[in-house]
Amino acid sequence: MGYEDRDYFQSKPKFEFSAGLHKGTKGLMIALVAAFIAAIVVSDFFAFTSPEFWATLAAGNEKARLGYQLFVLAPQNIIPVGGGFDPGHWKLLTHWLVAPGIISAIIDVVMVYFVGRMLEQLFGTRRFLLLLISACVLSGLLAALVDGWLVGEKISVIMGPSGGIIACFMAPVWIAPRQKSIFGWPLRNVVLGLVAVFAAIALLSGLFGEGPAVISPTQLIWGAALGAGYMTWLKKRGRVPSIAGGFQQEDNLQPWEKPGYLNSYEEKSFDERKFLATADKQRKEEDKALEQRQKDKTRLDEILEKISRQGINSLSRAERKFLDEQSKKK
Repeated sequence: MGYEDRDYFQSKPKFEFSAGLHKGTKGLMIALVAAFIAAIVVSDFFAFTSPEFWATLAAGNEKARLGYQLFVLAPQNIIPVGGGFDPGHWKLLTHWLVAPGIISAIIDVVMVYFVGRMLEQLFGTRRFLLLLISACVLSGLLAALVDGWLVGEKISVIMGPSGGIIACFMAPVWIAPRQKSIFGWPLRNVVLGLVAVFAAIALLSGLFGEGPAVISPTQLIWGAALGAGYMTWLKKRGRVPSIAGGFQQEDNLQPWEKPGYLNSYEEKSFDERKFLATADKQRKEEDKALEQRQKDKTRLDEILEKISRQGINSLSRAERKFLDEQSKKK
């Protein structure tokens, strides 16, 4: 084994985009585009927070009503708000497929593209989709439970996958918290800063926006909280995804793949003397291990030969113990 093959010589892998899209991300992007087109066809509207949509809905337009019943989740669909209750609990499963407007729809598809490339290879397709869709549904439910008390007489429109996207966006805080990012800032600080900005914009626009309907002020906040909770749970179970791919199994990982390795990693100048000393130490340890394996093999052959000549009852207690230890190593 050459020095360049040893684990301490390997360059530090980084948390970054994969080479291409995986099937889960592709399918999700297609589903979002198709659902938004279907919503336009069904309702004849591009924006579901516009005064025109809600005026048309109030006038009893059947197409607007159908679009509302299929995709537009509002607090009064889940709980009584302001004396009104219009049951629509099934929309918890559909509201996240359609964004509240065409600009939001484009942004959502782009964001799914980015988070999918970052996370699907680490979580696997099933876990990635489960995280994103579950966060979409739960953030929608939680927003519906509290938005009615925040926006007053206005209607909070809870639509789009932003809750699930922001939940996935929180993952790098646990996967690669101190990896250098833009301007040399730790990735954790950049992610938390962006999440705080997005959540603040959504909160302020929801609380102070004009019109009869506004975009949910808390959907992003709940999504971030759900993502943080999920990653904290994974960390407690020792299942935070490794940047090398897959879920971490401590006994089978290289040092740079283990939880916490990135946390303590710092850029340092190359110290040749320390490098050679470390390499020499590992070489000696490997030689010593090889020598011990050869000794064990020789002794094992002697014991097996003794068994063949005199039977297993002829073994001493020490020989039986050694034989049992070797059998467990197989």
